[in-house]
Amino acid sequence: MTNEIMDRRNDIRDWMNADPWMNGFSSIFGDNFPTNDTLKTDIKESDTDYAVRVDMPDFDKKNIDISYSNNTLTVSGHRDNFADHNDNKGDVIMSERSTGRFARQYHLPAVDENNIEANYNNGVLDIKLPKMTETKDNSHHIEIN
Repeated sequence: MTNEIMDRRNDIRDWMNADPWMNGFSSIFGDNFPTNDTLKTDIKESDTDYAVRVDMPDFDKKNIDISYSNNTLTVSGHRDNFADHNDNKGDVIMSERSTGRFARQYHLPAVDENNIEANYNNGVLDIKLPKMTETKDNSHHIEIN
């Protein structure tokens, strides 16, 4: 079911990127509007867990927040200005790297919230979200004598 939800989301995103007016929408707001390149994500699902991998280049680990609530994983963070963006001499020809606050949400149901693990290394955030194990019925039938 989760894959069906993600497929629908990807179909909408693909449609927006294919439409010439929607594809240029971010340029209306200037360089600080998050682009499609922000927080690129891969999600894998197995019988036991979800594995989420988010590209977050040039983010400082202390500026990344991860939360899980109501079946939704939220990854957010902010990236400060780049040291080499200073253009006092007027020599920057093009600048495509974005700075500012970024966030993404992912619907991942039935996760064991207490055992979520995250690791950030070389600009990639890896999150493992174990699925809830089915609770077994601990009751048993007692015969009446």
